[in-house]
Amino acid sequence: MFRMLLVSRKLVNPRAPFLRAGRCYATISASRPPAKVGDYAQDVDTPALLLDLDAFERNCQRLRQVMAQYPGVAVRPHAKAHKCAPVAQLQLRLLGAAGVCCQKVVEAEAMAEGGVTDILLSNQVVAPRKIDRLVGLAAAGARMAVVVDSEANVRQLAAAAATRGSVLEVLVELNVGQDRCGVDAPAAAVALARAVAACDSLRWGGLQAYHGGLQHVRDPRVRAQRVGQVALRVRAAVAALGAAGLGCERVTGGGSGTYRLDAASGVFSEVQPGSFALGDADYSRNVQADGSEGEWEQSLWVLTQVTSLSPSRGLAVVDAGTKALSLDSGPPRLHPDFVRQYGTELEYGSGGDEHGKLMWPQGAYQLPPALPPLGSLLKLQPGHCDPTVNLYDWIVAVRHEDSIRQDPAAGQDPTAP
Repeated sequence: MFRMLLVSRKLVNPRAPFLRAGRCYATISASRPPAKVGDYAQDVDTPALLLDLDAFERNCQRLRQVMAQYPGVAVRPHAKAHKCAPVAQLQLRLLGAAGVCCQKVVEAEAMAEGGVTDILLSNQVVAPRKIDRLVGLAAAGARMAVVVDSEANVRQLAAAAATRGSVLEVLVELNVGQDRCGVDAPAAAVALARAVAACDSLRWGGLQAYHGGLQHVRDPRVRAQRVGQVALRVRAAVAALGAAGLGCERVTGGGSGTYRLDAASGVFSEVQPGSFALGDADYSRNVQADGSEGEWEQSLWVLTQVTSLSPSRGLAVVDAGTKALSLDSGPPRLHPDFVRQYGTELEYGSGGDEHGKLMWPQGAYQLPPALPPLGSLLKLQPGHCDPTVNLYDWIVAVRHEDSIRQDPAAGQDPTAP
């Protein structure tokens, strides 16, 4: 999926509310993949996004085993984490799942083009062109669902679906404490559900009740308590819908940090974990019920190369800067193998767009420093996987950390020999 830049060809009236788009230009990042099938890790152009397929598959298998305890709850993995249809296809096979979630219309289009045609767009879509594209996917045969939190949006979707002669499934988003999107009260959910049910081109689908803020609550007892509060809000809304004669076929929500609690609550029929399959430094700090940290194996890494050394400052510079790593949830961490090899842990600090600085932890500096040699390839665990993936056009999929088997972003099957 190439990123495009809209550029106006000339200045227009500054009082105009919008600029008229001129030509579209592809950025240079879209020009070439960082590797080709059959390459070895040392041949990959850095910085690059690596996906360890073995670890990825183990994470999916683990989730399936856990969810077997909750036979009435389906798994709908969130594709916003990887944005890649072949990876989604692999997930669906491993999880025994029917479909995915997407957060943007362009993600849904990529999934449908790649053969994933059961899609919940877990976000509001209000721009007319985006609505037309969304409804177009349904008209082309995809099973599309979308969430709403306003009657105006219901009317938009109904009109667009009617024009295309298609039927769109619509869920009402319930605010369960994140205070972002969603209706606040059961009565408001009932009113919106009635509006949906009254439209011939829409099908009432149920509720979305997602609380992203709970996914990284570290203390498992606090996490469980707050998920319990979410469940109370959902129960009240489901009861109100039942009393109104509307019913609630689906309640979807939850994420990689709370999926087990959501499934055990008895109110969810579907959970939407996404980051679980990839892992990141933020999720790895979540404390589990047994006191351990982190539930998932890290499968997503940023491969970077040491490009400069300063032993006098105890500093190694790598080519992964802020254009290669999202720092919104904290810095990345070096692969555990680094500590085993060099006997010390270095901390990542931003050095700018194209530079990262690996330094001794504050207060722990000593000479001589154990620094990796110039040209060394290192693996970094992203602080936040989703926005880090968003910085790349290609995913380099590897097995057993040896040769590159496939490039899923190029539309190939990562499980093929």
